[in-house]
Amino acid sequence: MRAFRLILLSFIICLGSFTPLIASAQQELLHTTVEDVEKFINDQKEAGKIPGLAIVVTQGDKTLYQKGVGYANVDQQKKIERNTLFEIGSTSKAFTAQALFQLEEKGLVRFDDPITKYIPWLTMMYQGKPAQITVEQFLHHTSGVPFKTIGQIASSTSDDALEKTVRKLVGVELTNRPGEKFEYATINYDVLGYVIQRVSGLSFEEYMKKNVFPELGLKDTYIQGNVPLDRMATGYKAGFTRALEYKAPLFRGNYPAGYVVSSIEDIEQWLKVQMGSVKVNEEISKRITRSHEPDRKVAPDLDGSSYAAGWSVYQNGDGGQIAHSGNNPNFSSYFAFRPKDQLGVAVLANMNSDYTAVIGQGIMNMMNEKKGTKLTSDMYVKVDQVATAVTFILGTMALITLFFLSRIAIQIFRGKRTFVGVRWRTAFLTAVLLAIMGGAFVGALYYLPEVFFQGLPWSFVTVWGPMTILTAILSLGVVNGLFCLYAILAKLYPKKKDKPIFYLGILSLIGGLGNGLIIFMINSTLASDKGFSPVLFGYFIMGIAIYVMGEKMVRTKLIDITNNIVYEKRMDLIGKILGTSYQNFECIPDGKIYATLNNDTETISRFSTIVITGITSSVTLLFCFVYLGFINFYGLLVSLGVILLSVGLYFIIGRSANLMWEQTRDIQNVFFKFINDIVGGFKELYLQKGKRADFQQAIEESCDAYRTKRALGEKKFVNVFVIGELLFVFVIGAVAFFFPILFPEIQKESLISYVFVFLYMTGPVHGILNSFPELFRIRISWKRMNELTLDLASASQVEEVAESVEYKTARSLQIEDVVYRYKSKSGETFSVGPLQYEFQSGEIVFITGGNGSGKSTLAKLITGLYSPDSGQVKMDHESIDSAQIGSHFSTIFSDVYLFDRLYGIHTDNKQADIKRYLKLLEIEDKISVDANGVFSTVNLSTGQRKRVALMISYLEDKPFYLFDEWAADQDPEFRRFFYENLLPDLKERGKCVIAVTHDDGYFHLADRVIKMEYGRIMDLGKVGQVV
Repeated sequence: MRAFRLILLSFIICLGSFTPLIASAQQELLHTTVEDVEKFINDQKEAGKIPGLAIVVTQGDKTLYQKGVGYANVDQQKKIERNTLFEIGSTSKAFTAQALFQLEEKGLVRFDDPITKYIPWLTMMYQGKPAQITVEQFLHHTSGVPFKTIGQIASSTSDDALEKTVRKLVGVELTNRPGEKFEYATINYDVLGYVIQRVSGLSFEEYMKKNVFPELGLKDTYIQGNVPLDRMATGYKAGFTRALEYKAPLFRGNYPAGYVVSSIEDIEQWLKVQMGSVKVNEEISKRITRSHEPDRKVAPDLDGSSYAAGWSVYQNGDGGQIAHSGNNPNFSSYFAFRPKDQLGVAVLANMNSDYTAVIGQGIMNMMNEKKGTKLTSDMYVKVDQVATAVTFILGTMALITLFFLSRIAIQIFRGKRTFVGVRWRTAFLTAVLLAIMGGAFVGALYYLPEVFFQGLPWSFVTVWGPMTILTAILSLGVVNGLFCLYAILAKLYPKKKDKPIFYLGILSLIGGLGNGLIIFMINSTLASDKGFSPVLFGYFIMGIAIYVMGEKMVRTKLIDITNNIVYEKRMDLIGKILGTSYQNFECIPDGKIYATLNNDTETISRFSTIVITGITSSVTLLFCFVYLGFINFYGLLVSLGVILLSVGLYFIIGRSANLMWEQTRDIQNVFFKFINDIVGGFKELYLQKGKRADFQQAIEESCDAYRTKRALGEKKFVNVFVIGELLFVFVIGAVAFFFPILFPEIQKESLISYVFVFLYMTGPVHGILNSFPELFRIRISWKRMNELTLDLASASQVEEVAESVEYKTARSLQIEDVVYRYKSKSGETFSVGPLQYEFQSGEIVFITGGNGSGKSTLAKLITGLYSPDSGQVKMDHESIDSAQIGSHFSTIFSDVYLFDRLYGIHTDNKQADIKRYLKLLEIEDKISVDANGVFSTVNLSTGQRKRVALMISYLEDKPFYLFDEWAADQDPEFRRFFYENLLPDLKERGKCVIAVTHDDGYFHLADRVIKMEYGRIMDLGKVGQVV
């Protein structure tokens, strides 16, 4: 974590290699604008999801910019003010160093003294022997104390908390010989704080309050635990891709290293003191100067800086920069200044974020005519995003598992699953296996920080890390428990003909997880400089065990599934063949049946193997992608680009090859027909040599066409495979040759890791890509099987029952400039409209016109079967969706379909109405309706079916009625009855009656007559007015 930040900071500073300022401060500020600075700040703030920032920019004794951005408390909408207080994290170390300099001036501390002179019991070991460490080595982080000792600092507010923190170091093995190498360890300054406490006779907090802060002119700076809470900003940390309020525990034993609390107003003063632009006494000035003197007896840190007393000193040949970042669980800060140019920047944030340092350094860059460096990702945000994604995925898996678990429970309750019993030996072995798996799972979780969090303990991870880490771990445990329960119940209560696709899918995911774990552990081991790691090796063995177990169980189960698929599909097709009518059967080519039963079923049986393999490979790739993202984001993008390009090429070529394979599959039908001809016509072929020779030539041509087209299809994929191989080689070459030039901050170890992971990915990628040809063949076979199934199935009309819609009693229907266009395959169009008309309740409207004039289209538009291409259909002058119009209409079209029962009509209290309407329509002796609405018969003439449909319309009782050529199939007497009695009766009941008709002898009964011609309403009027 520390190394990551140092590399990042080095990159930022190198990008901003500053030029000397030759103009006055006011002129130099013109190199940027407040608007540009604030845009940069806001962009980075939003990217880092930081709730609030306090920022100050100084030059000399002047303050160029000071502003609060965002909120001190989001829920309360409390804004950042000049006196809002923040924890400043590790930038506190510079204050502790000042206290130590004071004590040195008084002769109470000597920097070259061993630490044991002040803390006699503080003995640490190096290579098994007691090590002598000086005060100065603690000051410059060259003590050899390991970085991970930060994880040993316990949460406490007791008076002896600082002593307890220091005592954690007793007997600790140092990672380096004291004074030989820089290694940042925050606890170094806790040791110095305890020295201050022992030699001064005051608590650390009291000493700082009385002796350090006042002389620096800091009136609003405190040590945590003794601050005005009403002005304290609320701390936040990442969780579920946003900032969540977080009250971190107090670490009084870590106060000297990271728990100074201050406001931006005081930090402004602190910057000016550092640059000597405000007047302080000579002793303070000397102490400040000394605190900027780095320890150059050791090699610089990874970012090129050398450590002074609470400051990192950078040299760029132009006077250099002095800076330090600070991070606490829910706060962060960044201070930077250039003594030669008298420029200073400070940023305080109420969230732990890498963006805080980027904002501060970016402002400094902009003040020096450089671009504000932008961070591509934040470590905490990235971990949160990964943990959130894992939580979401595992949460979804938990819900899916719970669903299948509930289904098994329901099936057991309903007797669909039978208990098969279990032998005590099997039960014992299962219990032992579960105990081992549970122990391995708990052990893996316990040692997880050793791998992913630099050896820091869970107590540290839960405080400093995003909240989603724990939810991800909890989700993993829940999914693990639910799946084990599911697997046990499925084993104890098997179901006949069960297809455990879910079970296999989860096992494939587990296998992919094991595969990903293997590569991650190998790469972590190769990148480590600590030699053999039992923890990493243990995870490596666990990855192998998970992968082998998952693959073994999946492959074994797939053997049964694939054979069952072939058996069941063949039996299903044979059942349909035996059950179909001869009329349907004789329409099916013989070769089609043979090819489907033999080749297609075998091809489809490979589908489950491809899918399971694809899932395993995809999960492996997912873990590789995540790992590549942590190594280098740009490397991840390149990898995704190459794989997407390869997939795209495979898909495009696959579509081209698909045409070839469609043709080869159809040739198989012909081939099997030839076989059938051989079997059925062998006598004729045997007796007639000329016929036999022609037949042999025909079958040879068919087989040759099959061979040629199949080869062409497969050769297309060969070309793509070679291109894919070249793309992978190109990426590896680009990483090796060009990444060091394009991204100079990338370390060699990262490049090696990237190449290693990418090479490992080629296996799963090729596994997925090589499945494309098989998937295309499977799709073709599935299509042909469905075609055969449709050919064999009895013809049927499937109607979707629409849900009843409550409607108001509408009074009118308007069509306004309605146009509908028919489009042919050749691109030609035929338009109906524009149409303009208003239908009113209590009137009869006839629609007439020649064939193709647009009558039926108009009918479909006003009933909502068609949606107009332009214009509007309104009801009571209010816009209405076409899908809703039908609920207001009762319709009888010329090709009316009569169901065998009344759908959408409750017949409980309508038996009397049904009998009355049947008698009125003179069909009471032809059909009856039982209490459930079922018709006694539907084998009626067309005219009789229309009368039954009319009865249904009466029962539906809608405000609009549409009859399409209803009377065309009626005898003359009933036709007259329909026009002269039934329609006027509906009109009297306030209905709007619309009839499409050619019966011009009855036009005088209509209130209006619409004549359609060439898709338009050509005339409106009474019968005498319509020509």
